[in-house]
Amino acid sequence: TQSLPVLIAQSINDDDFNFLTNAPYTTSSGQTPNAYPAFTLTEGPPAAVFPVVPSNGQLPLAGPGGNVNTRIRPTYQRLPTLDAWNATVQHQLTNTMTIDVAYVGNKETHGFVGTGATYNVNPVFPGPGTSFNNSFSGDTPAVQRRPLYNRYTTVYQGVPVQCCSIDLTNYFGNDASSKFNALEVKIDKRFSQGLQLLSHYTYAKAEQYDGGNEYVFAPSLAYGPNSQVRNHVWITSVVYQLPVGRGRKYASNINRLEDYAIGGWEITANTNWSGGLPWTAGYGECGEDQDTGVCRPNKASGSFPLGAHRLPNGNYSWFTPIPALEFPAADVSPAIDTCTLARPTGPGFSRPACGTIGNIGYDSFRGPHYFGADASLFKDFSITERVKGQFRVDAYNVFNHKVLGFDSNEGGGTNIDGGGTSGQITDIEKDTMMRQVEFALRFTF
Repeated sequence: TQSLPVLIAQSINDDDFNFLTNAPYTTSSGQTPNAYPAFTLTEGPPAAVFPVVPSNGQLPLAGPGGNVNTRIRPTYQRLPTLDAWNATVQHQLTNTMTIDVAYVGNKETHGFVGTGATYNVNPVFPGPGTSFNNSFSGDTPAVQRRPLYNRYTTVYQGVPVQCCSIDLTNYFGNDASSKFNALEVKIDKRFSQGLQLLSHYTYAKAEQYDGGNEYVFAPSLAYGPNSQVRNHVWITSVVYQLPVGRGRKYASNINRLEDYAIGGWEITANTNWSGGLPWTAGYGECGEDQDTGVCRPNKASGSFPLGAHRLPNGNYSWFTPIPALEFPAADVSPAIDTCTLARPTGPGFSRPACGTIGNIGYDSFRGPHYFGADASLFKDFSITERVKGQFRVDAYNVFNHKVLGFDSNEGGGTNIDGGGTSGQITDIEKDTMMRQVEFALRFTF
């Protein structure tokens, strides 16, 4: 048993009172509420009212008012475990070159759901209902479709307090799993005759559970590719000493001044070509079909092409949204329950039945591929016996290639039939940049 501290959070705002004039706030002043202080420094903030703690020390799970997002741990806390395995075959091609082919795998058990330590253990479950005037209403009220609705009762100051009718997003479950499987091929040429090369390719399949509400009521819909892992990665690194200058293959007898200019240069280069990061498709009419907050369309016949193309306004797009999955205007009126109508379909997608989640998988689409290349040109030289120098030029993204940002990490724009920025690429990928060149001169002594 662990006695955890009980904290209280206090929110103070000035929406309805002006402490400067000691009068209720009115819009006639032309000022917004934020123009007034919530309290003066002389007066200080009003004192927080701490809940009364009963003699048995037990507070209701969601607080006396049923509105506290409590931190919750399961009765039995299990430590995460990771099992890993690999097998490698190596073959020597030449005296300085080898090739390796490897299989690498691992499986995590009792780990996080998604990328965080907690998830919502009390979401609204999907259920049948009706939809009038573009608004879904469940046959069973949403609050009653929560798994912990009125499941716990605590007597607080003589009054039974029932729990829980709100989201409980701070559940430390440690009850998810993930797995990783990869084929790796590596070619390694050790340094000889001025050249060193290392090139490796990885085909990876990493899968995990998403931390969204669907993990609780439909785990299979929450399972899919890891949003941070690219399925193809090919990286090559090269070091090359130009064979020109004193002591090298060409122009080895040039004088010292000429050697300063053309001799002793080295080039290093790194390239990275990788597949795109995954993203999950949504659709724009989700609120008319269900009220869980998880918006997935159904798969349907037809093609849904993906690929970067430039729009007339100069921006890029990764896909062209299909026509809105709306009901024909002739079939819709305020008296029509659209849940009874045939579901609209479009190229590649259709709307799911009311009260259900579509069968499009989590992170089942991929965004633009990644290509980056960095290069350096440098030369070491001696000034005196004790003083050495180096001049170098470093170019990052040397080909000035745009890595277009469209994946689950960029956010927004993934509704397959939406307007606005749906399908559009509004920026380069996070943590990438356009070409940058740096010059440096270093002396050591």
